[in-house]
Amino acid sequence: MYAPKLTKLSRKFFKETVLLIAACILLSATQAWSETVKGRTVFHTIKKEEIEVGDVPGHVVGVIEDKGLVFYENGDIATMSNVYTFDNTYGIGTAQGYSIYTFEDGSTQVLKWQEKWQKSSTEEGRYTYVRGTGRFEGIKGSGSFSGKFFESIAAGYDDFTGTYTLPKK
Repeated sequence: MYAPKLTKLSRKFFKETVLLIAACILLSATQAWSETVKGRTVFHTIKKEEIEVGDVPGHVVGVIEDKGLVFYENGDIATMSNVYTFDNTYGIGTAQGYSIYTFEDGSTQVLKWQEKWQKSSTEEGRYTYVRGTGRFEGIKGSGSFSGKFFESIAAGYDDFTGTYTLPKK
């Protein structure tokens, strides 16, 4: 019987092919699922504490708690709870905080965000997903938002868009 000998070059090609196939299998096993989201949050302030800084007129720092609803373009709806701090002068400044979105099935998303408050009570900022539970376990991603706050009724809205990934199950 005749058994052909593998040359040094063909052995190297064989090893590289096996390694490539193994890498593809491993990568596909850990590949994440990605989704782009868009929607609107509608909120009202339930608690606000602020203190005058005293350096210039109108400069205040404080903490706010909001509650509201999140309406996703795909039809999902979640309740929202925000807790954040702010630093502004006559309504122009910055804020940063955390939002917890709770869905009907009990799953949650926790977001950390930063925003700028501008004239006419407009706001814009960015967020990142900090953690998730239930169907959002292992969530990672980020996005941006912009909206308006109505001081006279202590309520407002933000339109958001973002992308997140979930680990493959």
